[in-house]
Amino acid sequence: MSNPSTFDPTVILDRLSYDRLRSYLEDCDNDLNRALDLYAWNARIAAAFLEDLGRLEVILRNRFDEALTALVSSAGQTSYWFDQPALFPGLHGERALDDLGKAKLRATQNGRLPTTRSRVIAEMSFGFWRFLCAERYLTSLWSPALASQFPNHPTPDNAIQIRADVDFRMARLHFLRNRVAHHKPIHRRALADEATSILELSQWMCSDTHGWISALSRIPAVLASRPA
Repeated sequence: MSNPSTFDPTVILDRLSYDRLRSYLEDCDNDLNRALDLYAWNARIAAAFLEDLGRLEVILRNRFDEALTALVSSAGQTSYWFDQPALFPGLHGERALDDLGKAKLRATQNGRLPTTRSRVIAEMSFGFWRFLCAERYLTSLWSPALASQFPNHPTPDNAIQIRADVDFRMARLHFLRNRVAHHKPIHRRALADEATSILELSQWMCSDTHGWISALSRIPAVLASRPA
């Protein structure tokens, strides 16, 4: 709990703005001190989610990269998968190709050449991987490659169901990550469900990954510490 003897809560309200504190005040019966406690807790739970989302993102992007590399190799291609426009056809592929182009530019900025696979992968956003889960990529990417990266899914041979289940969770986590990145309230969200989504995705990919993320996660403890 914050100690109002060290600051004037009304000044903090003015500094943060009423609009930013509105949802906290509404949930705390307009008790400013309680609202500031909830605001502080919101920041703590957001930080805990960022940690787990970061772990999940690195594992997932490496698995996707591995699968897509194998896909283009099996077709006799020697260039990187992200240099294969045919994987991202039509209007819906334009955004992916634009994201890839920007990632390659960032990977080679300040004279860093040649373009390396690991650098480009590291420059791609969470949103890029999330949108690779869209239904439009079922035939081109999921059935031949990406579905295989979730061997512990309840229906491991059903690429249609795997893609749908992964997409649903990635969409939720992408939305949550964007709110966290912009310091927005997440205290009204079903955060236990969001945490479950992270663990389900990690378990479907790899039991050891699930165990690692679970062991390091601060989310359960911070959720339990939510102020009344």
